[in-house]
Amino acid sequence: MEKIRNCVYELRPLMFMVTVQVVFASANVLFKLAANDGMSLRVIVAYHFVFATVFMVPLALIVERKKPKLTWTVLLQAFLCGLLGGSLSQNLYLESLALASATFASAMFNLIPAVTFVLAVAFR
Repeated sequence: MEKIRNCVYELRPLMFMVTVQVVFASANVLFKLAANDGMSLRVIVAYHFVFATVFMVPLALIVERKKPKLTWTVLLQAFLCGLLGGSLSQNLYLESLALASATFASAMFNLIPAVTFVLAVAFR
């Protein structure tokens, strides 16, 4: 029994990675179905941000209770990061998902770390 428990304990990272990939692929398929049914891609992005906010705000309020207060500089940087990093990338990703297949979009999304590495090596 102890041997099985150790095996399952060692396989937890693998099981977690497989679970994340299954959830990500399921989300791609659902986004593709919603886009094919005529739902606006901007609305999908808005729902994405609303659900993320509902989940993250209570968590941030609990964990970051004793941290320094927000300054205008931090608030401006967070706004720009959300506008350019979150909103733009989500809109472009969903537009590409609507124009291509969910398989192709997943493959391109999984190539982001490799492209980032190549760019980092090229521009260092």
